[in-house]
Amino acid sequence: MQNVIDFFKYLEEFNAVSVAVRLILATVMGGIIGMERGATKHAAGLRTFMLVCLGAALAQIIDMRAVMVYGTGDPMRLAQGVINGIGFLGVGTIVVTGKSHIKGLTTAATLWTTAVLGISIGSGYLYSSVIAFALIMVVIKAMAGLSRRQMSRSRMLEISVEFAGKDGTKSVVGYLRENGYHITEMDKKENEDSILLSLDIDLGKKMPHAKVLEEIGKLEEVEFVMEIF
Repeated sequence: MQNVIDFFKYLEEFNAVSVAVRLILATVMGGIIGMERGATKHAAGLRTFMLVCLGAALAQIIDMRAVMVYGTGDPMRLAQGVINGIGFLGVGTIVVTGKSHIKGLTTAATLWTTAVLGISIGSGYLYSSVIAFALIMVVIKAMAGLSRRQMSRSRMLEISVEFAGKDGTKSVVGYLRENGYHITEMDKKENEDSILLSLDIDLGKKMPHAKVLEEIGKLEEVEFVMEIF
């Protein structure tokens, strides 16, 4: 146990080995976070997160080295620039849909947090960085499932329905009205061989969405229906 503690203390010092370990650790942790984002089809994926975390760590290492060599300066100057600059990259992951729904906020926040993680690694705070990395993974993995389960029983339901013919719209709207569900917003796109309907529905009370989706899937001309989270 003491050997492990001594090793961590050695890595917290500024030397060639610790610098290499910090850069590798930042690349690996950024990559793992990016794999989760990329697997769920988000704008920023594996390479983006790897480079963000690695770049942030490298910037902090350079800043610390410059202070050590020249004896003057602010060891957090470049880190502040990274934190401010990553906001512009995060904006590129945020999308406002045609229905004025904002998507990509979680990815943008994860990018920013990954940059801060890189700064922490580059500063040599390896123990706190490992804990922060674990918490990031808990939030984006475990909490995502919890959030979806909560949304799947909420009062509001957003769905996408695909039809083979034009009568499908009438059957879906009719079903919703018959059951007392209120359509708050509807968007319709027609292709050559199908129609895609996006609906925001107020169910009137909290209830499982699975049953509503199942009933809509049984309607005439409905080929596909899914809930949009």
